[in-house]
Amino acid sequence: MTTKILVIDDDPIIRLLAVEKLAEDGFQVIEAADSVTGIQLVIDEKPDLVLLDVILPDVDGYQVCRHLRSLPASQHLPIVMLTGLDDTASIVQAYNDGATDFFAKPINWKLLGYRLRYILRAGRTVEQLAHSEAALAGAQRLAHLGSWEWWPATDTTKRSDEYYRIYGMHRESLAPSMFAVMPQVHAEDHDRVKAALDLAMTKGQSYQHEFRILAPHSGVRVLHEQAQIFKTETGQISCIEGITQDITELVDAQQRIRNLAYYDALTGLANRQLFRELLLHELQRAQRQDKQCALLFIDLDRFKRINDTLGHDVGDMVLQIVGNRINTCIRSGDIAALHQSTSGKNEQVARLGGDEFTVVLTDIGQPEDAAVVTRRILEAIAMPIQMGAQEVIVTASIGIALGPRDGYDVENLLKNADLAMYSVKDKGRNNYHFFDHTMNEAVLNKFALENDLRKAIEQDQLELYFQPKINPMTGEIMGAEVLLRWKHPHRGMIPPVTFIPVAEESGFIVELGVWVLNRACEINREWQRRGMPIVPLAINLSAANFRHPDLLSGIRKTLDDLNLHPNFLVIELTEGILMQDVTETIETLQALKDMGIYLSVDDFGTGYSSLNYLKRFPLDELKIDRSFVKDIISDPNDAAITAAIIGLAQNLKLSVVAEGVETTEQADFLLRRGCSTMQGFLFAKPMPQQEFEELLMSGMDMGDMQAVFMVEN
Repeated sequence: MTTKILVIDDDPIIRLLAVEKLAEDGFQVIEAADSVTGIQLVIDEKPDLVLLDVILPDVDGYQVCRHLRSLPASQHLPIVMLTGLDDTASIVQAYNDGATDFFAKPINWKLLGYRLRYILRAGRTVEQLAHSEAALAGAQRLAHLGSWEWWPATDTTKRSDEYYRIYGMHRESLAPSMFAVMPQVHAEDHDRVKAALDLAMTKGQSYQHEFRILAPHSGVRVLHEQAQIFKTETGQISCIEGITQDITELVDAQQRIRNLAYYDALTGLANRQLFRELLLHELQRAQRQDKQCALLFIDLDRFKRINDTLGHDVGDMVLQIVGNRINTCIRSGDIAALHQSTSGKNEQVARLGGDEFTVVLTDIGQPEDAAVVTRRILEAIAMPIQMGAQEVIVTASIGIALGPRDGYDVENLLKNADLAMYSVKDKGRNNYHFFDHTMNEAVLNKFALENDLRKAIEQDQLELYFQPKINPMTGEIMGAEVLLRWKHPHRGMIPPVTFIPVAEESGFIVELGVWVLNRACEINREWQRRGMPIVPLAINLSAANFRHPDLLSGIRKTLDDLNLHPNFLVIELTEGILMQDVTETIETLQALKDMGIYLSVDDFGTGYSSLNYLKRFPLDELKIDRSFVKDIISDPNDAAITAAIIGLAQNLKLSVVAEGVETTEQADFLLRRGCSTMQGFLFAKPMPQQEFEELLMSGMDMGDMQAVFMVEN
């Protein structure tokens, strides 16, 4: 039979959530928005349990609770009152007015469902106890529930067998006084328990509470005790009856549930849910007390590289170590004591997921207080981590937002701390930055740029420029590198250095890359149709394009649709892209090579490739980066590196192209060492399609320059 729960609450959201969430736990939920409807439903529907809000629109929940207890049909009906967080006075009054239990808002619905089952189970158990002594003894053992009667006038008691078992004592070894168990009560709970007994004995005040005892053989146990007062017609206390239940396993289960709901499984730190609740609480406290708090948003720099190169197991260990380092950097003076959990965990430090951490600092006197802690965290994170024979060094970027100055709610403060963190990333990483409102403008500009970029293709704002690759000895155009340009209708020509990072961050780089490749192939096919000279066009592929599952099929389809020979397509890739996943890289390169596509390594020498891997890649060409070419005449090191790259290419039977050639001296140096294909301003700047077509039709007129580049035999 389905258990029926009545929810009396004027908040429609609470009622809606109750219907949805408690139904998931197998409960049937009926609801009332006011006390009159709620009381009538108790009479008509006979629910198994009532969830009653303290604050109702017509009368308060305490009056409703008292009224229900006065009705014969609901004298023993379990009533759970919903109170505000840490509202001790409401909790005490709820018990005094006959509530079975309380539950704090905001509501953890999973935990509430578990608690309701416990209350219903305990309630049914108490009902069954009334039927017979045999049933009582068995039920008490199963529920770890002991019962007792106490006559205050003589301070004597009658206790059930289970009561003695709970305390781990024999009947003959425990004095009849109700106070005889006090030596076993935990020191931190002692005064509270004794005060409850004193008030029950002298004032006739009922109670229910939880406390800890130290049992002889089972150690610390958590007990729930509830007392009901019986008086004579003259108002004298005649007897007090009660139950004492060992709820240690329930408390442990609740703690496990809380750990699953509120703590990160990998690091043991607070998770996103608990972080948001605590930050909200701290923001509200800071506003009430006219103080400020600080939110530190921590993101590890280039953490993906650790996972990619060393594996996710090592990455997880690094996250655990970093989380512990952050935790130990937060001293007791940096946090409010109320946020130290009973388990000893510092809940002010949280892992949001991935490699993102947060820290909430309370009672910040001035921004420098937050900066001091942040510098401490940066130094701790940057200490080397020894992983067997491997030493790992991690750095972090930290954004700081002050509440409520930089945000009155969790969303805004978190967003602004995140913006400040990204400002650090943009400026080089391994540092911290306070949020300032100009960052919002930058983000809005970036957002607008991203939106405009997504419209650029359909509105025909993109165009391709071409920079020739020249053989200086013959003046022949050996090919051209294709470069993307964006002519914005309002902002004018936007350089790639501005819009490419935006495309990469937004993921639009894949669509851009596909457009560039298809358009370049279309242009090359058109040149063939018009009978123009045909040259290979080199396309720079991003990492996102190269790793995309549709890369090979997309290129194959483009070549087939246009009937374009693959010899006229060159794919340029940086060393960084090639080394991300060597096995997958080799497979993809070989598939491209099998199609007949020419493969080139762009910016060679600036990355971190291994010669061992380089010889395994099915490549055709190395491009010497312009950073080496720039100073080959004046810097012996750059000259030596450039000569070595040329020699390496020759030994591996690869072509070699020099980028950024701007002077005849540089060109002469390269020619003398065997590099006969060059690209740079000495020959031509990147140019629009029409200008490049004219150049193709006229041929490259080297004039007297050929004589300068003649190399003696």
